[in-house]
Parts: sequence; C-alpha cells; structure tokens
Amino acid sequence: MVDKAKLAQVSPGVCPPEGCPPPTRIECIVVDKVYDSCFQIHDLNRDFTITTGTEGEFETGTFVLGDVIPCALAEAGISCTEISRTPVGEGFFTITLLVTVPLVLTNPNATEETVERTVTFTKTVTLCCPEGVGPDCSESTIVMCSCVVSLVGEGEITITCNIQVCLVTKCILTVQLLVPSYGFCVPAPCVTLPGVCPPTPPAQCF
Repeated sequence: MVDKAKLAQVSPGVCPPEGCPPPTRIECIVVDKVYDSCFQIHDLNRDFTITTGTEGEFETGTFVLGDVIPCALAEAGISCTEISRTPVGEGFFTITLLVTVPLVLTNPNATEETVERTVTFTKTVTLCCPEGVGPDCSESTIVMCSCVVSLVGEGEITITCNIQVCLVTKCILTVQLLVPSYGFCVPAPCVTLPGVCPPTPPAQCF
C-alpha cells in the first residue's frame, strides 16, 4: 500500500536512502525526444572582404595590417541542413550536413558599424536518426573567433578569421511519452536565504 504521508513529502531532488515511493499516476506528456547526439570541435579559417569609406560597410576610420576586428556569433545562431543520408543498419544513418555559421564583424573604430558574413562547411556524422527525424544543430556555438586585417586595398579591406566551432548535432523529434508521476508540482514558500541550487551542467565542449 502507498504511504500517503511519505508521498506528501515527495519533491524535486535526490531520493532518500530508503528510496523513492512508487508513483501514483501514469501521465502522457509531450516532449522532445533525443534519439542520438554527438559533438565535435571544428577549426576553420576564412577570408572576408569588407568595403570601407564614406559609402562602405565600414565607414569610419582607417585600417592598417594587423588591426583586430571584433567577431561574434550572429543572433540567428548556428544551423544545419541535411544533404543526404545512408542507412548503415540497426536504425543508424550516415548523414551529411551543410552547417551554416553566421558571424557579426564590428568596426573597431565605430562599434555601431557591423556587417554579417556567413561561414559554411559540410559535416558527416553517423547517428541513430530514424526516417522522419531531422538533425538539429541549434545548440552549437563558437568557442573562439579571432579576426585581423590581412590586406588593405583601395576602398576595401580583407579580414582573415580563425574560428573554432563547437558543433553539437542532435536527432530530435517531438513525441508523446508515458511517464510515471506523483501528480503536479506544488511550489514551496519562498525563504530569505535559499538552499543550495543544483550545479550548472558541465559544458559539452572545452
């Protein structure tokens, strides 16, 4: 028989040494199921041309070789598109992806002047990714982006960028799952000094 008093004490966190009580319900919830995932660091090198001067993309200031150009990931984030897939057995597929990395380059002489450039590359992965389940790369990020002026021309400059991308690839599908449940969560009263929060999950790339 379920211990009603024990169930009343169930809350998020670690189970007591004697174990958690049995669930009281089976719920159907809608979640994103991750069939498989992987990550890898990619080092990229790209040259970009930016126009300068009164009507250029960078209107303010002059540039010399070696000038550092601030670089960051654009708000759109990293994305990927499936190009092809080949079955390799037991639900696994070798998938070729086109990865798109949008960058924002900032004029060091005027931070309000920015331009966007896009870096693309292909990546092949083998994942459990059933038909109808598409790869997702939205959790990917830039680990490092270093750009300098490598050539100064008439009305334009060439910027050379070294970019390190942490590519996180997941095969995700929104599904309905049956899960054991204790019912709905009931918030506890707020306190002045909070307890110890769970630690931040470790980063997937270093």
